[in-house]
Amino acid sequence: MNARLTAAVAAGKAATWLSRRLGMGAGSNFPGKVILRLHAGAPEAMAAHLPGGCVLVSGTNGKTTTSNLLAAVLRAGGRRPVHNRVGANLITGITAALAQASDLRGVPSGDLGLFEVDEATLPAAAERLRPRLVIITNLFRDQLDRYGELESLARKMDAALAALEPGARVLLNADDPLVASLGRDTRASIHYYGIEGAGDTEPGLRHAADSKHCRGCGSPLAFEAHYFGHMGRYSCPGCGLSRPMPEFLASRVELAGTAGSRVSVDTPRWSAEFSLPLPGLYNVHNLLAALGGAQLLGLDEEAVRKGVEGYSTAFGRGERIPVDGRTLFLVLSKNPTGFNEVIRTLRGEGEGLVILAALNDRIADGRDVSWIWDVDFEELAPLPRRLVATGTRAWDMALRMKYAGLEAARLEVREDLREALRAALDAAAEGETVYALATYTATLDLRRLLTRMGAAPGIWREG
Repeated sequence: MNARLTAAVAAGKAATWLSRRLGMGAGSNFPGKVILRLHAGAPEAMAAHLPGGCVLVSGTNGKTTTSNLLAAVLRAGGRRPVHNRVGANLITGITAALAQASDLRGVPSGDLGLFEVDEATLPAAAERLRPRLVIITNLFRDQLDRYGELESLARKMDAALAALEPGARVLLNADDPLVASLGRDTRASIHYYGIEGAGDTEPGLRHAADSKHCRGCGSPLAFEAHYFGHMGRYSCPGCGLSRPMPEFLASRVELAGTAGSRVSVDTPRWSAEFSLPLPGLYNVHNLLAALGGAQLLGLDEEAVRKGVEGYSTAFGRGERIPVDGRTLFLVLSKNPTGFNEVIRTLRGEGEGLVILAALNDRIADGRDVSWIWDVDFEELAPLPRRLVATGTRAWDMALRMKYAGLEAARLEVREDLREALRAALDAAAEGETVYALATYTATLDLRRLLTRMGAAPGIWREG
């Protein structure tokens, strides 16, 4: 027995218990700090006991949904993943998740590690955990004060992939030109997923689109189909680069607003049709990433089908929570492309909506909120009969909505989240839906508030 590891794991478990007992949160990060202070090599020591190795899921958007979907499929296939399902995706969160699933010797009870990983943390996580599979969903501008420009982030990811062992696998989004360009120097095998038959494409690139130029020669990319952001089918007229042909593809997509979508999928081994209870084309990408990852891990069609059909929405990613006779539709909206896709989905719900828009500027959100001026709020402005702006930057959100064309009579500002939620619920009729669009820490705040109100369980009690 490693006495130092035992002491660290015991301290981490005690910190988790105390955090939950005192109502301070899920204990998903702080216990990891305690453990790492006592044993810097604790995550790799615990992960070494996982016979199925580790899988890492990274990217700007979709990490939580993809990893939760993949976890559901793994469980349906009889696997026992150790998973940071609450979404704490730094090394501290991964460490806490491993300790929570381990006995006092530091031996996890699962057979495979499945970890959502912050984009900038991927190199450190890959070095520590030596993953057998890395999935990268997409790269968009997000928290520039933390991550820097996308090319800088892509170079770090390239370095992480280059260090993978030869037997490892990498699954990339073929529809994202920057993500598809990753892994040129890796010894791992590269695989791709993507959408071939999107029924609802956009007429052109939005002004907030990021990766519009060829990473190889710098020429403007030519897009034959625009899905969202810079996602689409593209080629480079300068050097002849073309979008990789995906192995895991959606051949047909029928979107049904916030209700989800119907997706026909083709893989190297089977074809199937899924009813996906998640809104938006971006969640079709998450489905493809999860089922592609599952197939690369050896899961069969039955496990994938059971896992997807039994999937319940991840925390804050399109959750529907009953509150006071209304339904709160809670969706994380944290960067221009993600917010634009949420607005695109809400357009399908018609006008006269009640919307709660929560904008925070804490470290995990990014302290600079100027990104809201890149969101196409002009498309949101016609939709609400009442929009309640809240969060630490409530007045910035209100100002942005004013310039987007929302009249003052339909706009309300409540800096206090409890008052804002009350105002939004009071503005909705019984049985009506309140659409809550929230940045990352605002989503956590809202969930804690709902837990205290008795409307939702604590995050750690789910799943």
